[in-house]
Amino acid sequence: MPNKIAQILDFMKILDKVCLVKRATLLSDGTSETDSSHSFKLSWLLMMVYPYLKHKYNYTRLLELAVIHDIAEAETGDCPKAVQRANPEAKKLKDKQELAAMEKYRDLLPSELGGRIFEIWREYEDKKTPESRLVTALDKIDANLQANQHKNGDVRYWLECEDGAQYLTINTEKKQVVAVLDEPIIEELEDAVIALSLGNLRKCGINV
Repeated sequence: MPNKIAQILDFMKILDKVCLVKRATLLSDGTSETDSSHSFKLSWLLMMVYPYLKHKYNYTRLLELAVIHDIAEAETGDCPKAVQRANPEAKKLKDKQELAAMEKYRDLLPSELGGRIFEIWREYEDKKTPESRLVTALDKIDANLQANQHKNGDVRYWLECEDGAQYLTINTEKKQVVAVLDEPIIEELEDAVIALSLGNLRKCGINV
């Protein structure tokens, strides 16, 4: 039987790599956001909106989904949403590579633990449960909010990114996954972030 402690320690090395994965969005000081900082803020966003949700959710499952949803990127790196929209083949490759990464993680860990982590990640990807749809909605809102934090709202870098014009749409559109939730607090949060995006675009002289 494999040594469980050795397996857990090996997996902690993977989580260390998650902390190094850079995302396209920037932090307030101009450095790149990482997958781990994104998951941290997403978890906090969940905790802050949870008391105001209209429907019932499994709170533990919500937090598990938030923590696990991006860990495959320790192997694959981040593929920005703008790139995925501009290039559907990039989205297909991302999905294939992330599945392979999660299968690797599942087999690395003790069977019950590895299977549970894989199951939670698969739930997030499938978007069939209320919990997975709520986390997905907040994931998108958090990404759009973070995109506005660079140097107090200097969003000109959006257009400097690969497929940068896509960011204008991504950060100013309402998301279908939010609409289907029927959660007023999430809709209000999305509206506030869209308003922030539009205000920062105008402040930077970008017409939309």
